[in-house]
Amino acid sequence: MGTATLAPGLSRKLKKVLECRTDTPDVLASLNTLSSFYSENTPQSRRNLRSTIEKRGLSINLEFLEASQAAQEALDRVEDEVGALASSCDKIAVALSSCTATTGDIIATTERLKQELNVTTQRQQIVSCFLRDYQLSNQEISALREEELNENFFKALSHVQEIHANCKLLLRTHHQRAGLELMDMMAVYQEGAYERLCRWVQAECRRLGDSDNPEVSDLLKTAVRCLKERPVLFKYCAEEVANMRHNALFRRFISALTRGGPGGMPRPIEVHAHDPLRYVGDMLGWLHQALASERELVFLLLDPDAAVDTGPATNQFSRSPESDSRKTESDLTFVMDRIFEGVCRPFKVRVEQVLQSQSSLIISYKLSNTLEFYSHTISDFLGRETALSDTLWTLKDAAQKTFFDILKTRGEKLLRYPPLVAVDLSPPPAVREGVSLLLEIVETHNSMMLPTLGKNPAFGPVISALLDPIIKICEQAAEAHKSKEAGHSSRRSRLSSDLGQFSKSPVDALLSNSNSAPSSQVFFSHLFPSV
Repeated sequence: MGTATLAPGLSRKLKKVLECRTDTPDVLASLNTLSSFYSENTPQSRRNLRSTIEKRGLSINLEFLEASQAAQEALDRVEDEVGALASSCDKIAVALSSCTATTGDIIATTERLKQELNVTTQRQQIVSCFLRDYQLSNQEISALREEELNENFFKALSHVQEIHANCKLLLRTHHQRAGLELMDMMAVYQEGAYERLCRWVQAECRRLGDSDNPEVSDLLKTAVRCLKERPVLFKYCAEEVANMRHNALFRRFISALTRGGPGGMPRPIEVHAHDPLRYVGDMLGWLHQALASERELVFLLLDPDAAVDTGPATNQFSRSPESDSRKTESDLTFVMDRIFEGVCRPFKVRVEQVLQSQSSLIISYKLSNTLEFYSHTISDFLGRETALSDTLWTLKDAAQKTFFDILKTRGEKLLRYPPLVAVDLSPPPAVREGVSLLLEIVETHNSMMLPTLGKNPAFGPVISALLDPIIKICEQAAEAHKSKEAGHSSRRSRLSSDLGQFSKSPVDALLSNSNSAPSSQVFFSHLFPSV
């Protein structure tokens, strides 16, 4: 009944209060907050509770406003900046819209200029390639004309040759006039460079002639390779080398003959002039050694690409694997011939003096063999037609003639004054001496060095020239003894049989055993037991 009499609004409020739960977190938090500022529970406080709570909320809001003032101001500034940015964007949009018409022409012009730039770049590359393949730079021109001869000179000269070869390709196109003009220009540069190179090489060759063992620089080798492209200039340089080394070798040979080496060692060759074999052998050995050193120098200088074979061979110049030109071979042979031409006369005069004063049969035969050995050896190196080879062969013939002249004189002397026959029929001293000489000559022949060169000179004429007079005096002695001792038939028949056997074929018997000195000794000891 009480519930029914309550006003609807109060009833609703009571119902709300009764339904409200006081143990919820929100209610508990509110009560805790209220307890922080609601200190006295008086009627006045309860009447002012609403205003107190509102004041508390107002103070909290004021604190919030004060705390958010800085953020508000920052947001205001951001808003101003955004507004300014928006106005700027609007201005830019207006400017872009106004420039759209004018930028079209600029874009078209830019594209046209890009195309022109590409065309110009291509033309620049073409011009650069043309200048590289058909023109010389200022540095290269300076290297060819003004600068000292060095590696840059040879690089520039090589470039000139490349340009000259490239111009031949232009002659096959419609640029024939340009090709001819460029070829004329390069020909002028090339000829001037080759003339300058020739003068420099000649000067260097003169310097090489001042020393006995010159060193050939790599730069000089390169210069000679380049000069091979001009045979006439190369020949001038080869003649210069030949003349310089000719004079240097002549001075060295005369010095070796008269003064000897530095400090007197080795001793002068003419010190041994009293010993013909050593005297001639020393001169020949010096020439052979000089030939090897000069040949090496000439190859290094005039044919640096050739492979020099140090062993003996037939014409070393023709065995160079890189030298395919017969002209180069003849030039090298000419140079070597000219170099050794100067020593031919002093060498020939001294050997002829030795031969003229020679009376020993064995020494003259040994001299002939020595000269023949060196004649073959040096002819293999230089060639048969050179002056030194011709001199050696001439001297070899002269030595051989001296040997046979001595044999002839000795044989004529034996035949003119034949020895008397001993009572016991023993060989006379002349026969024993002749046989001893023959055995010594056979031994000398067997010790010759010519077989090592594949040469085997005829030995038959030597044996014949030595034995024929002995055989004749033996026959004459036998005839004289036969007329005087007619009664001694048995001894005469034995002597006749022995002499018949000896005179039957003495040359053939000795030739069959000429390769062995002991066999020859057995043969003659059988005929002449007392020798």
